[in-house]
Amino acid sequence: MHYEEDMLYIAQMEEGEKIYHYTTIDALINIVSRKELWVTKWDYLNDMDELKVALDVCAVVLEEEKIKSEVIKDVEKCINKSIRGNGLTDSYYICSFSCVEDSQLLWSNYSKYDGINLEIDFAKIRENLDHSIMWDGLVNYDFKSQKECLRKTFYDEFINIADFGNIKSLKEINKLQGREYEMLISHMSIICELYSMFFKRSCFKGEEEYRFVFASDNKQKISFRNKNSIVIPYIKKRVENIDFITRITIGPTNQSDIATKGIKELLHYYQRDVDVVKSEIPLRF
Repeated sequence: MHYEEDMLYIAQMEEGEKIYHYTTIDALINIVSRKELWVTKWDYLNDMDELKVALDVCAVVLEEEKIKSEVIKDVEKCINKSIRGNGLTDSYYICSFSCVEDSQLLWSNYSKYDGINLEIDFAKIRENLDHSIMWDGLVNYDFKSQKECLRKTFYDEFINIADFGNIKSLKEINKLQGREYEMLISHMSIICELYSMFFKRSCFKGEEEYRFVFASDNKQKISFRNKNSIVIPYIKKRVENIDFITRITIGPTNQSDIATKGIKELLHYYQRDVDVVKSEIPLRF
């Protein structure tokens, strides 16, 4: 495991490791037959509190660095303005995976126990999508670690930088005025928004989530789907092949032999030979 060095400190998977995608049978058919991944607009994911997590972390870091409270208030105002104006948060889409191989929690949350779980070769899917991934990494659930990641980025981005007055410590942010201060608030807001895609509260740590983040532009076609009576925006990402799928696990309440047979038939038709197994979680309902 290593860390992304481009602005964000995000732990990443290594070659040879596996990640898992819990989803529905319909999604499997789409992935295999059309070679498409559906990537959800990031602010439509399950945890609607994610942006506030990053702001809370930012507030504590600034307080520990003895920076005046007006700074975090201005950062929050800047982020809220961005959200209302279809700014940075409007352009990012996320495809979620997990590091957990057979999780009752994830079966329940993402496939209602009767879906499937794709075992995925990390290096192969990363190579397939490399041209369009903006960031990828493990979600961070630890508040102390979140603070240190954000603090490191602040040091990297603001210390000894001419645009921010060549300050020598974060505490010197208190001295900035005018254009330098406005630029700092704008840049700090962007950093918080970006980290919000990888910071979650500790109550979600059982998901052990791994995320691929994609950026859309005006040329990218946006599609929409229904999920629990909510319209969800998403984009379609083409993959060259599906050799990144190394195994398929059938959910714990869909244990019939014909379920296995149907998936094998699908794979055979599209010339993909993958092991199909049943979840080991003992559920009957």
